[in-house]
Amino acid sequence: MLAGQPFNIFSLLKAFLAGIIVMAFHSCSVVPRNYPANTPFVYDYKINVEGNLKSEEKENLETALAKQLDDSIAVRTTRKLFYRFTFNRPVLDQPPVYKSDNADKSLTYMRALMASLGYFYDSSTYTTDTVFVEPDQYRTTVNFTVKPGKLTTLDSIHHRINHPDLQRLADSTMKESLLKKGHPFAKGVITAEGDRLVELYRNNGYMRFGRDDMMGLWDTLDVSLLQPSLDPFAQLELLQKLKARRDTPTANIEIRLRPGIDSVRLTKYHVGHVNIFPDYGPDTLNVNPDTATIGKGLHVIQFHNSFKARIFKGNIYLRNGEVYSQRRSQRTINRLNSLGAWRLVNIQPSPRPGQDTVDFRIVMTPADKYLFSANLEATQNQSSIAGSLFGLGINVGVQNRNFAKAANQASSNLRFGVELGESSLLQTRQVSFAHKIYFPRPFPRFNWIRERDRDNIRTAFSFNAANTERKDLFNLTSINGSLGYEFQRTTPRTTKTTLISVRPINIEYSLLKRRAGLDDLIANNPSLKNIFTDGFISSVIAGATYTGGTEKQPHIIASNFEYSPFIAGLINSKFLDDQLYRFIKVNAEYTRLFRFNKSSFAVRAFGGMGYALNSTVNEEKRNNLPFFKQYFAGGPNSMRAWALRKLGPGSSKKNFDENPERYGDIQIEFNAEYRFLLAIIAGARVESALFTDVGNVWFMKKEASDDPREIFKLSRLGEDLAVGIGTGVRVDFNFFIIRLDFGYKAKDPTPTQANEDLKNKWFGYSIRKGTQFQLGINYPFKL
Repeated sequence: MLAGQPFNIFSLLKAFLAGIIVMAFHSCSVVPRNYPANTPFVYDYKINVEGNLKSEEKENLETALAKQLDDSIAVRTTRKLFYRFTFNRPVLDQPPVYKSDNADKSLTYMRALMASLGYFYDSSTYTTDTVFVEPDQYRTTVNFTVKPGKLTTLDSIHHRINHPDLQRLADSTMKESLLKKGHPFAKGVITAEGDRLVELYRNNGYMRFGRDDMMGLWDTLDVSLLQPSLDPFAQLELLQKLKARRDTPTANIEIRLRPGIDSVRLTKYHVGHVNIFPDYGPDTLNVNPDTATIGKGLHVIQFHNSFKARIFKGNIYLRNGEVYSQRRSQRTINRLNSLGAWRLVNIQPSPRPGQDTVDFRIVMTPADKYLFSANLEATQNQSSIAGSLFGLGINVGVQNRNFAKAANQASSNLRFGVELGESSLLQTRQVSFAHKIYFPRPFPRFNWIRERDRDNIRTAFSFNAANTERKDLFNLTSINGSLGYEFQRTTPRTTKTTLISVRPINIEYSLLKRRAGLDDLIANNPSLKNIFTDGFISSVIAGATYTGGTEKQPHIIASNFEYSPFIAGLINSKFLDDQLYRFIKVNAEYTRLFRFNKSSFAVRAFGGMGYALNSTVNEEKRNNLPFFKQYFAGGPNSMRAWALRKLGPGSSKKNFDENPERYGDIQIEFNAEYRFLLAIIAGARVESALFTDVGNVWFMKKEASDDPREIFKLSRLGEDLAVGIGTGVRVDFNFFIIRLDFGYKAKDPTPTQANEDLKNKWFGYSIRKGTQFQLGINYPFKL
């Protein structure tokens, strides 16, 4: 340290963080460790696909070829957080000795893959480069070059099934066939077409039909090309055909029944009796069962009468007299498993000898009826009342998997949490109780909804009660009850999921008791009395979440809507006129993740708006949303360079003594985050991130504030938006992530009164004044 220069911990911290960022992105060479000395060893491999292919096709093909390499060639490095005085260094531990036999095997595997994809005329070779590095390293890189050649495509496709009904089924579904003229002649698609036909036949009664009962015949050469001719003109024509086949190779395919198939496998079965054993277990061996008939051929056989027999009629899709369908059998298993009351569900078919009828036994082993849980947690901020509740978060819960003997799910949770503050150790204390009951069907039945869609709907009833004490500000007691529906559907063979929730009945009541600190704030800032109010809400709430994209680029689109004059005008009551909130609130969110080999990039956009309706009778409730419905910024999952509820609204001029808690009726926020792997320690992934957050909150009505800069105005958006940047460290334990983020105020539209000269000044803060540490659980966004 230079003489005369004072020691500054924040300057040292700034330099340290800058060094981490530089070293995280510094390209370090791979360090071999425990390598065979004075012997060529596999240091790296490279795969180069040549040919007239699109860049995305080449990339996908190179990735697939890399998976075919022999283990001794496909060496992989790991990153060490600190290795030999370097940071985030890639290390190659115990690299194998290079052997040409292993490279040859890799080449064989790669050629097999190319053939399975329809590249029958590929050219695959490899070379090696060996570099000597003192004192005893012979680093060998294996270079594979693959020239795919011309892709063989399908020319003619025929299904010649020597069975009239099977042929009819195949012909009627030709539009669904996976074999298309001009598509690649690939092993995978041919296998998939066979699986499609097997599933088709099993869904139409042929329960015993299997994949081995079919065969595929194909040729890749026109027979006429092999027939010699003495005519010179005919010979020229044959030569021209051969050249054309080399330029555009094609194949013809025909699917048939395998010769000598057992006639039993071609029997079309119908459903006979269905016997249900819902409480089968080791303790039922010497117990006399009770049998209840709940439909034609449908019997419930119980040993302990643990379930109401009538609940099974609507959940069993194998029906007496109907043609057997594998789809309905699997749907029955999926439906019973989704109810959660059983840990094992098994359907056992029993064909009647010499008949076309099959009986079924549905044997179910119940799960434990009650599940108890207790945990100590650090939770994320989910509401403007409770905040982050970091510190002590204690949950005690019990779940009943068979409520009312109808496979309904009921859960009760008791929770205690505290939020750590800046001026005092305990800023918020909250005690809450929540009780939820899920009925695995819509109530009422809604017969106009298709049966398969009704399976995806459940009715939800919830009751919540909470008491929140904010030190020196208020005590809030809230009660909430709701009744609604949840619909979830997953697209088969994809990760696309749609979740829709509708709560037509949502009733809330909040009782606010002001403390002396809040009274003083309202005295100095009268507009706060329009925010900190209590009252009654009767609303309709609807939400939708769509998860889609690909494995490498998933995305989530979510939206919510709440409308709260639900009973306005229906009941004449002075109490309701004084207590009832009337408002509309809507918000939408889009999150997308881009995954790379050892890193990822996440982006998020959020927008929300709430409007207090002018029809609200109580004037104190007419200008703002109630504070427990308002938006707020800051904290570990929002604008991370600001503390919780310390940003906004707009370009507010008010100091934090007058208005310490910042809320808004509008929120706009954009986030971007680059995540990269630092190391894997004891099985846990240690990651870092570089991020930026842009956003703010505003009031909507000009009557809400005497400061026009707190009101949203599009022409002032650039001035009002706050910008934060930062870095962080995350430790991923698979089941949860601990996250420490370090945010810096790059542009602050609402500084404290002492820093007013830094308002909207880019990078005006020192590290000491402009930073905020955030401790969070899991990633800050949904992805």
